[in-house]
Amino acid sequence: MPKDKVVPIEQDYIDTQIDIIENTVVTQSAVLKKKVNKLYSGWRHFAFKDDIINIAIGMIIANSFKNVIKSLVVDIITPCLIGFGVGTNTEDLFIILRKGPSNETYNTLQQAKEDSAVTLNYGLFIHVFIDLIFVSIILYLMMRLINKIKKEMEEEMERLERLENIR
Repeated sequence: MPKDKVVPIEQDYIDTQIDIIENTVVTQSAVLKKKVNKLYSGWRHFAFKDDIINIAIGMIIANSFKNVIKSLVVDIITPCLIGFGVGTNTEDLFIILRKGPSNETYNTLQQAKEDSAVTLNYGLFIHVFIDLIFVSIILYLMMRLINKIKKEMEEEMERLERLENIR
């Protein structure tokens, strides 16, 4: 068969193929819509459960609490430590493992970093460790207080129930 010759296709065949394609597209889009709606419904049910919202609120409060404790450590406790013996900002305590290209003496960690010196930053570790200790102590004290209040409330509820049973 020569290349130039075009074989005619009947219009009925073309119409039938178009109908098949249209039906397939409509069917597949309906299936896809059902799957998307099911996914959205499941996500909405999961994302807006009371537990998830409570966790989100707890995380926001925890982040704020962390900022308060960090301020306590950075702005109050660390300056007291500096005043009672360390004599410098604890974050600037470091050991030079390899000097930078200028081969100069560094007074602060920032100077060492700017000169690309390799440092062991034990002052930052001390700072973070103190932060951890105070966060854990304050959390422990808060949990003790919450548990104590909870226990007192339960005892009061039991006492009120006993009084109602007597009447």
